[in-house]
Amino acid sequence: MSRPSVSAEKILVADDDRTTRFAVSSMLKRAGYVVTAVKDGVEALRSIQQTSFDLAFLDIWMPKLTGLEVLARVRAGESHPKIVIMTSDATPETLLHAYEYLAKPFPPKEAVQLAERALKQNASPPIEVISARPHWVELLIPCTREAAERIQSFLMKLEADLPDDLRNTIGLAFSELLLNAVEWGGKLDPNRKVRIAHLRSSRMLLYRVADPGSGFSFESLTHAAVGQPAEEPIAHVAVRDQLGIRPGGFGIAMTRAMADELLYNEAQNEVIFIKYLTASANASGKARVSP
Repeated sequence: MSRPSVSAEKILVADDDRTTRFAVSSMLKRAGYVVTAVKDGVEALRSIQQTSFDLAFLDIWMPKLTGLEVLARVRAGESHPKIVIMTSDATPETLLHAYEYLAKPFPPKEAVQLAERALKQNASPPIEVISARPHWVELLIPCTREAAERIQSFLMKLEADLPDDLRNTIGLAFSELLLNAVEWGGKLDPNRKVRIAHLRSSRMLLYRVADPGSGFSFESLTHAAVGQPAEEPIAHVAVRDQLGIRPGGFGIAMTRAMADELLYNEAQNEVIFIKYLTASANASGKARVSP
């Protein structure tokens, strides 16, 4: 199970539960990593200050210092390993400042998979947290696919109470909106930011995505399904072939079909996606799209 790698990345595992600590650290060692295991927050902080770790797994509820207190001190210090929080507490305040989150209980092999993914990715500008209330999360994220994937993964955890089919629908729609903002509006420039707001009430879920681009018009999207006349719904396929663009172009049309309401500002570099969570809240069952 060990990795064919010439590097020996250093990983810290901090958890006051001996079984979890042993299981996770053992799996990581078998995968070829150099692992240090500690049982409380003070030992974790001391270890990070003394050793240059590439990654740290921190349990949130540890004696002496919690995982969040360790995370806060690490962010203020000179050593900055990527941090993975291990906890059953899925509130935004807990999760947003970490690189990733593992919900307890989890199979130890998930820690290995996450470590492999995290250590392959280069450091990027930080995600800025504007609001982290459970009903109102607002962020500024760098225009990279990695940041988009992290935020989508995080936000989908907030919707864990929804039925699977609804959660999957919302996830697909949000992913399309966010990737469009990062790729087309932000031009995959990590120094540019996309602003995201996630608002949740008992009756609806709302996403607002604002990108740093100049916007677009539906009429100009000859390479996308949404820009085609009703009598030629897939005319964009030939355009994409001529331009050498990969097959696709159905993203906005798909998102429109998934939304109860989809609202764009005048420049169309900001969009609001609304999904009602009660049947009576949207009697028509159809999306209203406004440019």
